[in-house]
Amino acid sequence: MDRKPFSRRTGWLAAAAALLVVAVLVAVFIFSQSRAPQEGIVLPQEPVTEAPPIVTPEESQTDSFVQITPENVLPVLQETLDKPTAYHQSYTVSVGADDAQSQRSVELWVNWPLMHGEVSDKNRTKTVISDGETAYLWYNSDPNYITVPLTDSVEIWDLLGLPAHDYLAALADAEITDADYLVLEDPRVQCAYVCTQAGDVTWRYWVELDSGLLYMTDVLERSTQVYLVRQTYLELLAQEDESFSGRFQLPDGTRPFAAEEE
Repeated sequence: MDRKPFSRRTGWLAAAAALLVVAVLVAVFIFSQSRAPQEGIVLPQEPVTEAPPIVTPEESQTDSFVQITPENVLPVLQETLDKPTAYHQSYTVSVGADDAQSQRSVELWVNWPLMHGEVSDKNRTKTVISDGETAYLWYNSDPNYITVPLTDSVEIWDLLGLPAHDYLAALADAEITDADYLVLEDPRVQCAYVCTQAGDVTWRYWVELDSGLLYMTDVLERSTQVYLVRQTYLELLAQEDESFSGRFQLPDGTRPFAAEEE
């Protein structure tokens, strides 16, 4: 008779100990989950003929950069990005769709305001040099060059087949339908994404936040991609870098921008 209270007490103590162990395990699990790092959105690398899928604002993570919306994307880009003045950059360019698609590469050496660009496809290479006011153009198969005065209707980017790098002006005049902060993978690039619409034509921009330069741009016509530009290389340089040596001269050795180089 004397052992029954003791046995009952022992059972209650065992149950209480079990509950305490469970409570501790639950607390440890909740604490570990609260400390787990939040994974940013990473998009798989796409082939040159396709742009990465758009990530909606609800899916993207903005903890490392201010939240970007269609309403604030212009002031955010204007106030936070500072483009480099000297760099070496390469792009791949795809024009057209399906069987009518063509591919080329564009390589730039920029020492602002001077620029040397080479546009290459499987047949030939076109070289363009400019000081922002005048451009000289020639092909590797013909050393004779032509002179092109640059105006509002003819810009250096037209001669290179690239979208204007003054994307802020283009965005200011466009209807912005979507904007967000995205992270692309392989290579990992933090971008401000902006989408504009004009009738059946959609322009999409991915602006690299580290450099302020266009990382990627594409154009959709009725949801079909007809134009894609994607950066493949970027190196920031000093204005005195040796890689600029001989870049701003004509095939005959003439240096039309000698004053700007000095």
